[in-house]
Amino acid sequence: MDWGFMAFAVASTLSLAAGGVLLLVGYIGTIPAAFSFGLKTGIPVLLLPVIGPVWFAMSRGPEFRRPAIQLIAGVALVAVATALILGLGPHFAEKLAAEAIEAAKNR
Repeated sequence: MDWGFMAFAVASTLSLAAGGVLLLVGYIGTIPAAFSFGLKTGIPVLLLPVIGPVWFAMSRGPEFRRPAIQLIAGVALVAVATALILGLGPHFAEKLAAEAIEAAKNR
């Protein structure tokens, strides 16, 4: 294993974990509040996974600014993790498979 792979693994894992936590916290802060404004507001927020809570939080003004920022940052971090895994994952998989094949040949 090299330092590049370790950096890839740490960056993708931490960004995915942090993004997931921010999304979860944003949802927990937004969905019950949306239902407190009635079913007309709560149902779209519940059924539209990311767009609904962000729309609700942005339309309610400064008191819901923090959940909106949490949701947007969570989506951005999950997107970064996805891009890292899909972009660099095959490169590292090829590299590690080639090393394993070479090690098997040398036995």
